[in-house]
Amino acid sequence: MPPGNSPQLSKTRFMAGLQCLKRLYLECYDRDLADPVDETQQAIFDTGTGVGELARERFPNGLLVEERYFEHSQAVRTTEKVMSDASVTAIFEGGFAFEKIRIRVDILKRNDDESFDLIEVKSTTSAKSEHIPDVAIQLHVLEGLGIPVRQAYLMHINNEYVYQGGAYDLEELFSLQDVTEEAREFASNVAPDELVQMWEALDKDTVPAVETGPHCTKPYRCPFYGHCHQQVTEHPVSDLPRASRKFIEELKGSGIEDIREIPADQPGLNALQQRVRDCVVTDSAFVSQELQNRLREITAPISFLDFETFNPALPVYVGTKPYQAVPFQWSLHIKSSSGHVTHEEFLCEDDEDPRPALVKSLLNAIPPDGTIVAYSNYEQTVMKRLATELPAFEEPLLALCERIFDLLQLVREEYYHPQFHGSFSIKSVLPALVPEMGYGDLEIQHGLIAAIDFGRMVAADTPADEKIKTRDALLAYCQRDTEAMVRVFDVLCSIHV
Repeated sequence: MPPGNSPQLSKTRFMAGLQCLKRLYLECYDRDLADPVDETQQAIFDTGTGVGELARERFPNGLLVEERYFEHSQAVRTTEKVMSDASVTAIFEGGFAFEKIRIRVDILKRNDDESFDLIEVKSTTSAKSEHIPDVAIQLHVLEGLGIPVRQAYLMHINNEYVYQGGAYDLEELFSLQDVTEEAREFASNVAPDELVQMWEALDKDTVPAVETGPHCTKPYRCPFYGHCHQQVTEHPVSDLPRASRKFIEELKGSGIEDIREIPADQPGLNALQQRVRDCVVTDSAFVSQELQNRLREITAPISFLDFETFNPALPVYVGTKPYQAVPFQWSLHIKSSSGHVTHEEFLCEDDEDPRPALVKSLLNAIPPDGTIVAYSNYEQTVMKRLATELPAFEEPLLALCERIFDLLQLVREEYYHPQFHGSFSIKSVLPALVPEMGYGDLEIQHGLIAAIDFGRMVAADTPADEKIKTRDALLAYCQRDTEAMVRVFDVLCSIHV
C-alpha cells in the first residue's frame, strides 16, 4: 500500500511506467521483488557509466555535479549555482526537479545566446525509438522550470570509428543526432497523458492488474520479469522454439499454458514446433532417419573447436572498432580414429592484441585434415573475420572454414529431447544427453561473463592473485564447451532409430 504522498518520478521510473504501470508501481513500492542484478547486467551498467564519463571529455571546461543520486536536493542546489556561472560551458549530471519529477541530465551545454543544448549519452551505436521518451521527460522538466533548451541530442557511439591507438578521437568516436523535434512532440502530445496514468496508478492501494505479454521484454527485459513469470508448469508454451509473441498470447488466450495441452492439429505450429509438441506429449525423443548418415559426414581426426571473444564498447586494440568481437581464447579437443581424445588450448594473458598469437597457436595445434566440429556457425564467422583482419593468415584460416561441421544445426534438424525445453544451446542439450555433466560447478558459466572477466584479467590494476584465479576459470569454461561437444557427439553416435 502506498504512503500518503506519491513518490517522486525519475527518468528511470518514467521509462518504467511507459513499459508497464505494474513495473512502475513495484519500482516505487516493492523494489525487493526485482530480479537480482547479475554480472552481465552489471557489466552493461558499467559500460554505460564508462561511456558517459568519456563523453564528458568532449566538452572542455565542463563541471560535474558530484552529488549521488540519493542526494538529489543537494544536487539541485549545486546545479543552480553552476547554472549562474557563465564560465562553465557544460554541466554534467545536473540535478533538476519539477512537478515531483526528478532528473539528472547527462550533459547540458551552454550556448552563446544563454540557451542550452540537452545531450543524452547512450552506449548504443545508434539512436533508437525508445530513447526519445528519455529525452522528452528531461525537456518536460527543464522547460517547465523555464530553462531555455535550444536543441536536444542523443549522443551515441560511432561503430565505424577505427581506433588508432593512444587517446580516443572523441569527435570521431561519438556521434550526435538531433532529436529535438521528436522529443518535443512526445513531451507535448504523449507525456502529459502518460504522467496522469502513472500518478493515478501510484495513488492506488493495490498493484495494477497487468497481464504478462510482449511488453515484459520490450524495449528491455523488465527487472520484475521473474516475479511476474513464476513458472507453474513443466513445459510452458513459451518453450516453443521461435514462436512469435502473438502466437504465444493466442495460445494463452485460449487457455493453453502447457505444451502438453496443445491439440495435435493446432493451427500455426511450424514443423519444428510440432515436433517439440509431439515429443513433450509422448515424453519421448525424436530421432531422424538421417541422424547417423549426417554423423558419418564427420571424419577423423575430429577437432572440436570453441572460441571466446571480447567486444568492448570502447576499443582497446589498434585497428578495431567499438563492439568489434576480438577472439582471445580457444579450446580444442581432438578425437583420433581410434577414439583417443587429447586437449589443446590458448588464452591471451596480457594486454596485447590477442589475435596474431591466437591464430598462430591454433594453426599449429589443429590437425591438417579431418572435420572441425563447432556448435553453431560462430567459429566459422570468427575465422573468416580473422582472415580479413590478418591477411598473412587468410589462406590457412579459410581452409579451416571449409572443414567445419555445425553440430548445432545437426541437433536442431535431426534430434529433439523433451528436456531441451525448446532450446538447442549446448547448455540445454548437454544435461539432457549427458545428465552427469553440466556447467554448474564452474566459476564462469556463460560466454558473456567470460568476455567480462577477460577484460578484468588483462587490466593493469587487477591484482596478480585475481588474474590467476580468472585465468584458471576461463580455461575451465572454454574447455568444458569443447568437452561438452565431444560427449554430445558420442551420445548421438550411439543412438539408432
